[in-house]
Amino acid sequence: MNSHEFLIDGETVSATFDRKGDTITVITGEKEFSFQPAGDNLFNVTVNGHTYHAAAVYNKGVFYIDIDSVLLEVKEPSEDGFAGGATGHEGEKDKIYAPMPGKIVKVMVSVGDEVEVKQPMVIVEAMKMENQVNSKAAGKVKAVNFAPGDQVDTESPIIELDLAE
Repeated sequence: MNSHEFLIDGETVSATFDRKGDTITVITGEKEFSFQPAGDNLFNVTVNGHTYHAAAVYNKGVFYIDIDSVLLEVKEPSEDGFAGGATGHEGEKDKIYAPMPGKIVKVMVSVGDEVEVKQPMVIVEAMKMENQVNSKAAGKVKAVNFAPGDQVDTESPIIELDLAE
């Protein structure tokens, strides 16, 4: 059995994973999820006694997951392990951008805060999914340009940093 911790909405969530044959069981809190293969890219997912049918396909860095006609798109994290950031801004470690246009759900830092590499900075909701965006560098928060509820694009920095020396 493997245990992992995830940061969701700024809160740490613990989950354990166990594999017996083809069945993978995930337990988080009081919920237990059971995944069983049902064919090529098809799965039966059982949650609290109710079974859902799921399909998963991977194409060009994106997982497309359909669970009972609800479609999710899950992108792989970038090579540097950060959960977001707009394309075209890779070299700008002193600025935090939205991964896609959306709405600010939560800002986790304030002007003057010291931040570390990979520290959660902001949560942006886009396409009914919440995207946590982490710092690419250590430094001090110089500016927070948006507040919860604000709409953002991928061209305006949400947060600006003074990088640590």
